[in-house]
Amino acid sequence: MPGWLLDAAQIALLGRRLRATLAGARGNDLLSISLDLGGGDDDWLGVEDGAWPTVDVGRRECSWWASPATSGDREYRLAIGRAIDFRSTGTARFSALQAAFAGLRAAWRHDDPQRTGLSPLAHLGFAFADESTDGWPSAQLLVPAILLRSCGGRRTATFSCVAAAGEAALPGWLGELRARQGPPSRSPARLLPEITGPLAEQAFMARVAAALRAIHDGRLEKIVLARSRRCIAERAIAVAPLLAALRDRHPGCTIYGVARAGESFVGATPERLLVLRRRTLLVDALAGTAWQDEVGAASPSLHDAKNRREQQLVVDAVRTTLLPLCSALAAPQAAEVLQSGSLQHLRTTVRGRLRPGVGFFELLASLHPTPAVGGWPVAAASRWLQAHGERRGAWYSGGIGWVDRDGDGESVVALRCARIDGRQAELFAGAGIVGGSDPAQELAETEVKLAVIADALRHARRRRPVAGQAASA
Repeated sequence: MPGWLLDAAQIALLGRRLRATLAGARGNDLLSISLDLGGGDDDWLGVEDGAWPTVDVGRRECSWWASPATSGDREYRLAIGRAIDFRSTGTARFSALQAAFAGLRAAWRHDDPQRTGLSPLAHLGFAFADESTDGWPSAQLLVPAILLRSCGGRRTATFSCVAAAGEAALPGWLGELRARQGPPSRSPARLLPEITGPLAEQAFMARVAAALRAIHDGRLEKIVLARSRRCIAERAIAVAPLLAALRDRHPGCTIYGVARAGESFVGATPERLLVLRRRTLLVDALAGTAWQDEVGAASPSLHDAKNRREQQLVVDAVRTTLLPLCSALAAPQAAEVLQSGSLQHLRTTVRGRLRPGVGFFELLASLHPTPAVGGWPVAAASRWLQAHGERRGAWYSGGIGWVDRDGDGESVVALRCARIDGRQAELFAGAGIVGGSDPAQELAETEVKLAVIADALRHARRRRPVAGQAASA
C-alpha cells in the first residue's frame, strides 16, 4: 500500500474491525469504519489525479471539497467510489431523499476503533430544476466507499460498505486506493482562443429586457437569468490543478468538484444554502453584486438602491420560508459586504433554531430555490424561466454538500462553476434582474462571474507530488 495512507498494521486493523462488524450485521446494514491516519496536512490533490476522469468514462464517482479558509483551518474531503447511491427526481425529490436517509440511518453502523470522533458522511448533490435532462442526477445521496479528511494537521479515513458485500470490501477498498496512486497531475492544458458570439450576448440582453417587462407588469419581482460559455483546450483538462487554482485564488469560497460518468463539475462558491448543527441552522441571504472594472463596463455601487432591494428581497423570502420551521429566528438589520475575488456581494446570515420534527432535507425542500438563484415569487419565476427556455447544466445553481449519520449537514449553492468533459469546459454564471436593472450591466456582471473559472483554467499549475509518491517517468 502507498506509504502516504495505510501501513501494514492499519490494513490489518481495518480487516479485523470489518470482520467484527460483519459478525453482528444484517445484509442491508451499512457499515463504516474510521481510522486515524496520523498528523499532517493533505489537500488530497497531489496524490490522486487519477480520480478525476477526462476521457476514461469507466472511472467511478469521486468528489472533493475544501471549506473556506475564513472559517479557520481549511478542511479537505475526498470521497472515492460508492457504498450506497440513491437518486431521485421530480417535485418530491427531497422528500424521497429524506425517506431514503431515514432508512439509511436506521441501518448505519459506525466503528471508530481509534476514536477519531468523526461521524461518517453521505455526499449530496442536486440540480436547480426538479427534472434533469443532461445526464446529471436531479438529486443524489451517495455514501462513498472511502472518505479521506484532513483538517488542522489531522488526517482520517472512513471505509464504508453494505454488509451483504462485506466479504469483498477490504480488497475493494485497497484496490481503489492503489488505482488512485498515480503520477502527479498532468500539466495544465492551454486554452484555445475563445469564440464568443455577439448573438449570444444580444440574446441574453433580450431576455433581460423581457424579464424587465414581466417585472414592470407585476408578474415578477425578481428573476435570475443564466448564461454559459464553452471553452476548448489543446488536450484533456486536468481537474486537480484547476481545483488547486480555485482554492488558492478564492480563499473565502467553498471549492468543490464532483466526477461522474467521464465528466467533472467544479466551482468556487461564496454562498451557503444551509448549515445545520445540533438543531441550529445558518442560511446565507446573498445578493447584490459589484466588481472591479475588468471587463470594460463600470460596476454599480454595491449599496445602490437596486442592489439593496435585490438583497433585501432574498432576506425577506428566507425569513418567510423559515418562520414556520423554526422556534427562534434572527437576522442582523444591516447586510455585510462579502469579498469574493474581484466581486463583492451583500450578505445577511439568518440564524434559527429548528422546531421538533423538522430535518435537513425538509429544510432543503423549503429553501431551494431561493430568490438568489431563481426569482420571486418562486412559482411565478419558475414558470417564467421554463417558458423562456432557461437552461442550467449539471448542478449549476443547485446544491452540493454533506449530511452525517446524525442528520446534521451543510449545502452550498453551486455557483461560479464549470462542467469539464475531456478538452471542453462549459462555464456557467447568472445575474439577478429586478426593476431598474440595466441589460448591459447585467451582461457585464455575468462576464466577471464567468471569469472566475476562466482565469483559474488559465492559471492552473502542475501539482507537486507529496512525500512518498513517485514522480512520473
